[in-house]
Amino acid sequence: MMKKLLSTTLLALCSTTAIAQECSADIAKTASNTRYYAHDNGTVTDMLTGLTWMRCQVGKTWNASSNKCTGTAERYFWQSALTMIESVNDVDGNHKLHQFAGIERWRMPNIKELVSLKEVACYAPALSSKAFGDTFNFEQGDYKAYLWSNTSAGDGSSVMVFDTINAEVYQHNAAKHDFSVLLVAEPNSNVEP
Repeated sequence: MMKKLLSTTLLALCSTTAIAQECSADIAKTASNTRYYAHDNGTVTDMLTGLTWMRCQVGKTWNASSNKCTGTAERYFWQSALTMIESVNDVDGNHKLHQFAGIERWRMPNIKELVSLKEVACYAPALSSKAFGDTFNFEQGDYKAYLWSNTSAGDGSSVMVFDTINAEVYQHNAAKHDFSVLLVAEPNSNVEP
Protein backbone atom coordinates (compact mmCIF):
# COMPACT_ATOMS: atom_id res chain seq x y z
CA MET A 1 0.00 0.00 0.00
CA MET A 2 2.81 2.43 0.92
CA LYS A 3 4.67 1.63 -2.32
CA LYS A 4 1.54 2.34 -4.38
CA LEU A 5 0.98 5.64 -2.54
CA LEU A 6 4.61 6.68 -3.11
CA SER A 7 4.49 5.86 -6.84
CA THR A 8 1.17 7.71 -7.21
CA THR A 9 2.63 10.75 -5.46
CA LEU A 10 5.73 10.72 -7.69
CA LEU A 11 3.55 10.40 -10.79
CA ALA A 12 1.46 13.38 -9.68
CA LEU A 13 4.58 15.47 -9.10
CA CYS A 14 5.97 14.59 -12.52
CA SER A 15 2.72 15.45 -14.28
CA THR A 16 2.53 18.96 -12.82
CA THR A 17 6.11 20.15 -13.16
CA ALA A 18 8.15 20.98 -16.22
CA ILE A 19 10.85 18.51 -17.08
CA ALA A 20 14.30 19.68 -18.20
CA GLN A 21 16.15 17.77 -20.89
CA GLU A 22 18.36 14.98 -19.61
CA CYS A 23 20.99 13.17 -21.68
CA SER A 24 22.91 10.01 -20.96
CA ALA A 25 26.69 10.20 -21.11
CA ASP A 26 26.75 6.43 -21.75
CA ILE A 27 24.83 6.58 -25.02
CA ALA A 28 26.36 8.00 -28.18
CA LYS A 29 24.32 10.88 -29.61
CA THR A 30 22.50 10.06 -32.84
CA ALA A 31 21.60 13.64 -33.75
CA SER A 32 24.82 15.39 -32.84
CA ASN A 33 24.99 19.16 -32.68
CA THR A 34 27.36 19.21 -35.69
CA ARG A 35 24.51 17.83 -37.79
CA TYR A 36 22.52 21.06 -37.49
CA TYR A 37 23.17 24.59 -38.65
CA ALA A 38 21.13 27.04 -36.60
CA HIS A 39 20.29 30.22 -38.50
CA ASP A 40 19.66 33.57 -36.81
CA ASN A 41 16.30 33.81 -38.60
CA GLY A 42 14.47 31.16 -36.56
CA THR A 43 15.26 28.16 -38.75
CA VAL A 44 17.66 25.27 -38.49
CA THR A 45 19.04 23.20 -41.37
CA ASP A 46 19.61 19.49 -40.91
CA MET A 47 22.84 18.88 -42.81
CA LEU A 48 22.06 15.13 -43.04
CA THR A 49 18.64 15.43 -44.70
CA GLY A 50 18.96 18.92 -46.18
CA LEU A 51 15.60 19.89 -44.67
CA THR A 52 15.07 23.29 -43.07
CA TRP A 53 12.90 23.37 -39.95
CA MET A 54 11.25 26.22 -38.13
CA ARG A 55 12.79 26.27 -34.67
CA CYS A 56 9.46 27.21 -33.09
CA GLN A 57 6.15 25.42 -33.23
CA VAL A 58 3.35 27.37 -34.87
CA GLY A 59 2.08 29.92 -32.36
CA LYS A 60 5.46 30.60 -30.81
CA THR A 61 7.60 33.48 -32.06
CA TRP A 62 11.33 33.43 -32.77
CA ASN A 63 13.20 36.00 -30.69
CA ALA A 64 16.55 36.63 -32.39
CA SER A 65 17.99 38.67 -29.50
CA SER A 66 17.49 35.87 -26.96
CA ASN A 67 17.96 33.11 -29.54
CA LYS A 68 14.85 31.23 -28.46
CA CYS A 69 11.14 30.82 -28.99
CA THR A 70 8.67 32.82 -26.95
CA GLY A 71 4.93 32.58 -26.52
CA THR A 72 2.70 29.54 -26.55
CA ALA A 73 2.41 26.79 -29.13
CA GLU A 74 -1.00 26.56 -30.73
CA ARG A 75 -2.88 23.28 -30.95
CA TYR A 76 -4.86 22.25 -34.00
CA PHE A 77 -7.08 19.44 -35.07
CA TRP A 78 -5.37 17.79 -38.03
CA GLN A 79 -7.61 19.19 -40.78
CA SER A 80 -7.35 22.67 -39.23
CA ALA A 81 -3.57 22.31 -39.22
CA LEU A 82 -3.60 21.54 -42.95
CA THR A 83 -5.81 24.58 -43.58
CA MET A 84 -3.48 26.78 -41.52
CA ILE A 85 -0.48 25.59 -43.58
CA GLU A 86 -2.36 26.43 -46.80
CA SER A 87 -2.86 29.91 -45.36
CA VAL A 88 0.87 30.20 -44.58
CA ASN A 89 1.69 29.38 -48.21
CA ASP A 90 -1.08 31.47 -49.80
CA VAL A 91 0.58 34.22 -51.83
CA ASP A 92 -2.58 36.33 -51.59
CA GLY A 93 -2.95 35.77 -47.87
CA ASN A 94 -1.54 37.64 -44.94
CA HIS A 95 -0.51 34.89 -42.52
CA LYS A 96 2.30 36.10 -40.25
CA LEU A 97 4.42 33.06 -41.22
CA HIS A 98 4.05 33.66 -44.98
CA GLN A 99 7.55 33.35 -46.46
CA PHE A 100 9.02 33.04 -42.96
CA ALA A 101 12.83 33.33 -43.16
CA GLY A 102 12.53 33.90 -46.90
CA ILE A 103 11.23 30.39 -47.58
CA GLU A 104 8.36 30.29 -50.04
CA ARG A 105 6.74 26.97 -49.16
CA TRP A 106 6.37 25.38 -45.73
CA ARG A 107 4.71 22.03 -45.11
CA MET A 108 3.79 19.52 -42.44
CA PRO A 109 6.53 16.86 -42.11
CA ASN A 110 5.90 13.17 -42.57
CA ILE A 111 6.47 10.86 -39.64
CA LYS A 112 9.86 9.64 -40.92
CA GLU A 113 11.13 13.23 -41.06
CA LEU A 114 9.97 13.88 -37.51
CA VAL A 115 11.55 10.64 -36.26
CA SER A 116 14.81 11.65 -37.99
CA LEU A 117 15.07 14.44 -35.38
CA LYS A 118 15.16 11.90 -32.56
CA GLU A 119 18.11 12.04 -30.17
CA VAL A 120 18.28 8.60 -28.49
CA ALA A 121 20.66 9.80 -25.78
CA CYS A 122 18.20 12.41 -24.46
CA TYR A 123 14.64 12.78 -23.33
CA ALA A 124 12.31 15.57 -22.28
CA PRO A 125 12.80 16.52 -25.08
CA ALA A 126 14.44 13.78 -27.13
CA LEU A 127 15.70 16.30 -29.71
CA SER A 128 18.93 18.17 -30.35
CA SER A 129 19.32 21.11 -27.99
CA LYS A 130 21.34 22.97 -30.64
CA ALA A 131 18.58 22.66 -33.19
CA PHE A 132 15.59 23.37 -30.97
CA GLY A 133 16.97 24.72 -27.69
CA ASP A 134 14.24 24.78 -25.06
CA THR A 135 11.41 24.99 -27.60
CA PHE A 136 9.96 21.66 -26.50
CA ASN A 137 10.28 21.94 -22.72
CA PHE A 138 6.71 21.10 -21.78
CA GLU A 139 5.10 19.60 -18.75
CA GLN A 140 4.60 15.86 -18.87
CA GLY A 141 1.21 15.17 -20.44
CA ASP A 142 1.03 18.51 -22.30
CA TYR A 143 -0.31 17.79 -25.78
CA LYS A 144 1.68 20.73 -27.18
CA ALA A 145 4.68 18.40 -26.99
CA TYR A 146 3.02 16.18 -29.62
CA LEU A 147 3.50 17.08 -33.28
CA TRP A 148 1.16 16.21 -36.12
CA SER A 149 2.66 14.52 -39.16
CA ASN A 150 1.15 14.26 -42.63
CA THR A 151 1.30 10.44 -42.43
CA SER A 152 -1.98 8.56 -42.26
CA ALA A 153 -2.12 5.57 -39.93
CA GLY A 154 -3.89 3.65 -42.69
CA ASP A 155 -7.34 3.31 -41.12
CA GLY A 156 -8.71 6.48 -42.71
CA SER A 157 -9.30 8.35 -39.47
CA SER A 158 -5.97 8.27 -37.62
CA VAL A 159 -2.76 10.17 -38.25
CA MET A 160 0.75 9.48 -36.93
CA VAL A 161 1.93 11.83 -34.16
CA PHE A 162 5.46 12.40 -32.81
CA ASP A 163 5.94 12.83 -29.04
CA THR A 164 8.93 15.17 -28.58
CA ILE A 165 9.36 14.28 -24.90
CA ASN A 166 10.28 10.64 -25.49
CA ALA A 167 10.56 10.57 -29.32
CA GLU A 168 7.78 8.03 -29.57
CA VAL A 169 5.26 7.65 -32.38
CA TYR A 170 1.54 7.25 -31.78
CA GLN A 171 -1.55 7.24 -33.92
CA HIS A 172 -4.45 9.48 -32.98
CA ASN A 173 -7.86 10.18 -34.43
CA ALA A 174 -7.49 13.30 -36.58
CA ALA A 175 -10.91 14.67 -35.66
CA LYS A 176 -10.75 14.02 -31.92
CA HIS A 177 -7.31 15.29 -30.88
CA ASP A 178 -5.52 18.60 -31.17
CA PHE A 179 -1.74 18.78 -31.21
CA SER A 180 0.92 21.29 -32.23
CA VAL A 181 2.65 21.75 -35.57
CA LEU A 182 6.30 22.16 -36.53
CA LEU A 183 6.84 23.22 -40.14
CA VAL A 184 9.54 22.02 -42.50
CA ALA A 185 10.77 23.05 -45.95
CA GLU A 186 12.62 21.25 -48.70
CA PRO A 187 16.24 22.18 -49.33
CA ASN A 188 16.00 25.81 -50.34
CA SER A 189 18.52 28.21 -51.77
CA ASN A 190 16.85 31.06 -49.84
CA VAL A 191 18.54 29.90 -46.61
CA GLU A 192 22.33 30.04 -46.48
CA PRO A 193 24.03 27.33 -44.34
